[in-house]
Amino acid sequence: MLFKEPALRLKDKMIEFRRDFHSHPEVSFCEERTNAVIRKFLEDNGIEIQEVDAGYSVVGLIRGGHPGKTFALRADIDALPMPELNDVPYKSTVENVMHACGHDAHTAALMGVALMINEVKDQMHGNVKLLFQAAEEKIPGGAKTLVEKGALENPYVDVVMGMHVSNQLPVGKVAFGAGPGAAASDTYKFKIIGKGGHGASPHTTIDPIAIAAYFITSLQSIVSRNVEPVQGSVITVGAIHGGTKENIIADEVEMLATVRSLDEEVRALLHRRIQEVCKGTELTYGCNVEWEVEMGYPVLINDGDFIKKYAVPSCEKVVGAENIIEIKKSGMGGEDFAYYLQQRPGCFGSLGSGNAEKGLTVGGHNSMFDLDEDAIWRGAACLAQAAWDYLEENK
Repeated sequence: MLFKEPALRLKDKMIEFRRDFHSHPEVSFCEERTNAVIRKFLEDNGIEIQEVDAGYSVVGLIRGGHPGKTFALRADIDALPMPELNDVPYKSTVENVMHACGHDAHTAALMGVALMINEVKDQMHGNVKLLFQAAEEKIPGGAKTLVEKGALENPYVDVVMGMHVSNQLPVGKVAFGAGPGAAASDTYKFKIIGKGGHGASPHTTIDPIAIAAYFITSLQSIVSRNVEPVQGSVITVGAIHGGTKENIIADEVEMLATVRSLDEEVRALLHRRIQEVCKGTELTYGCNVEWEVEMGYPVLINDGDFIKKYAVPSCEKVVGAENIIEIKKSGMGGEDFAYYLQQRPGCFGSLGSGNAEKGLTVGGHNSMFDLDEDAIWRGAACLAQAAWDYLEENK
């Protein structure tokens, strides 16, 4: 069974789905309309909905005509809290909310998969589970909840796969990488509490702004001097607030930082050293350092065997072997698809959606983000092909 031609026939329908979602974006944990549209779509096409108590996520199940394993496919459905600046017919109609990360395209592609697989389900050995997942963009993430609520059970999911559009890849290209594919991403909130006073008399104060400068430098030295150079890790202080006037020494300074790593042992090391720096700063400068940490998504680990045996050969049937790219090093972005891959083998690939000739090169999380919609049918065909080929080979 080949899905390239069926996907091409559904191209306009999938673009229609995508533009509807794009015009009506909803942020994480608020995807009420999106949920309703997906549920109606599944119901209208006679596709079973598995009720899972996981917020606005929707789980569909297509049971094959013959017994076999179960292949899960995931699309995230949430948008971002930011304005859209594109002048397109399908521009967001919701103020300060935009599909700026391509989740609308992911959802449309999975709906296309559903239509194609449902059409041939009587010939299929096993099942395809459709995970329309809410809240990827906000910790704790919708994937964690779906896993905890049993979305990978009944029937038991054997493998799981997903893809994310990327304007850094030209449309028609598909990329996979074994091993780490996204970083663990954690957030710290720091407060350095000193003793304020007049800027002309610093000796009578405990200056939290001066301390913050040393503190940030100490944090940076963790990556440069405590982590093995070949290990990927990042500590970024992205916000700092303190003080009101040039001649007033503040009482306190607040900072926000993101901490990212590609290995769980390195992740643990970073947290240990950060907290040691907090305690050491207190002893060195006589201040108080308060900290809060919000643990984000774990490291995403792609299964190299699955990629080699199923993902790449299946996608070659859609885009051609010359358009498959090997990812040799991970970026430091976070992705809650990691929770699925902690439980089951599988992979999370990149789907080319950029087109320089059309001016579609802006990356995600940008108010000018848009994508080449020819990526959607290719993504749907790749996912459907991978699911079918896996089930056929393992029947």
